[in-house]
Amino acid sequence: MAKRSLVAGLDVGSNKICCAAGMYDGEAKLIKIFGAVSVPCDGIRAGAVIDIQEAAISIGEVFEKIEKATESYIENVVVALRGNFIKSKSSRGFANTNTNHSETEITRETVQSALESARKQIKMDSDEEILQIAPREYILNQQKGIQNPIGMDGTYIEVDVYAFIASRSNMGNIAKAMISVGINFNDKVYGYLAASNILVTKEEKELSCLVIDLGGLTTGLVHFADGIVKHIDEISDGSDYITRDISHKLKSSYSISKEIKEMYGAAFVHKDFKSEEFEYKGADGRTTKKYDRLELVNGVITPRIDRILYEIKEIVERNGYGHEFLSGGIILTGGGSNLPGLVEAFEKTFDCSVRTGVPDSNKIVCPNEVLLNPSYATAIGSVAYGFLNLKDYSRDGKKSSKNNNIFSKISKWFEEVF
Repeated sequence: MAKRSLVAGLDVGSNKICCAAGMYDGEAKLIKIFGAVSVPCDGIRAGAVIDIQEAAISIGEVFEKIEKATESYIENVVVALRGNFIKSKSSRGFANTNTNHSETEITRETVQSALESARKQIKMDSDEEILQIAPREYILNQQKGIQNPIGMDGTYIEVDVYAFIASRSNMGNIAKAMISVGINFNDKVYGYLAASNILVTKEEKELSCLVIDLGGLTTGLVHFADGIVKHIDEISDGSDYITRDISHKLKSSYSISKEIKEMYGAAFVHKDFKSEEFEYKGADGRTTKKYDRLELVNGVITPRIDRILYEIKEIVERNGYGHEFLSGGIILTGGGSNLPGLVEAFEKTFDCSVRTGVPDSNKIVCPNEVLLNPSYATAIGSVAYGFLNLKDYSRDGKKSSKNNNIFSKISKWFEEVF
């Protein structure tokens, strides 16, 4: 029996690499994710390569595992990137439908022309390149607020975009690490946006909401309002700093501290907490020590959570959308969002509804252990992004035209549901 060919989403994170693989089911009109895996990676920190050999080893391992887990081979790869080496800029482009006005329907080509116009307006340094262009709003013949102009009549279209700009050298190092183990990527995407697009409903985007992606060393913020992206930001803080704080306080190894956080950690002490002493191994791996859970949470974890909340609140207030997102609430994702009590901590701080983000099962189907694990949201979102952008590549990286019809149908479905 021939193996299936799948699209993979590769999430290059703080200290691990996650990968999900799936395909589009035309009959059911949904994306099927057949599996997801993650491996630790000492060669990448906060999305940037610090040891190319270690990065290559981890990338090779994650692809070996995903092909084995899904009993398939990976045909196309979309890489999700984030980190402080990525910055955003606003830009605006325009296009005419036809100079003699004999044809006034906005086509996909018209939109692409406007986007290319916006791209050309972006000024970058020599070591920078565009990671992704994200349309925020289309303006058709001075009519604002249009989200999908294709098929509409008009003679002049403008587009307001967010451009995500990354370090050319770092993206080159990631590509080099992949190529060294025989893997090419067909497209790249800004990770925070990839996750947000599969976790947030249309209603939440309209009402105004804030997606908070708690990673290991960074935390991303994506603010939606009026159906479009209003603001994107990132702070250099995340769940790995909680682990480091535990390691310093308890004088334990990083791996032991991570286990302690996962077994006994919480965002704050609530009324059901009881004093509970636990044992752990010291930094030497032999000496047995004891510590109280109440002291761990009160003295180590809660101060770090308070700092993260303070940094996020500062960004919210500084950018003037402090009360706009209350109606849509906050959606938490990322590996750090698994910490017990975190939802309640955000509810108390921001006085709005807070939920943990889960991909819509009516649009994306995958095993529950993958669907319910926020660590995989970006990888799954990257698979969806591959179909959303109609990427149909052969193994040599050249775009194929053999499936134009089916990909047009996929595009129409995405426009309706995402």
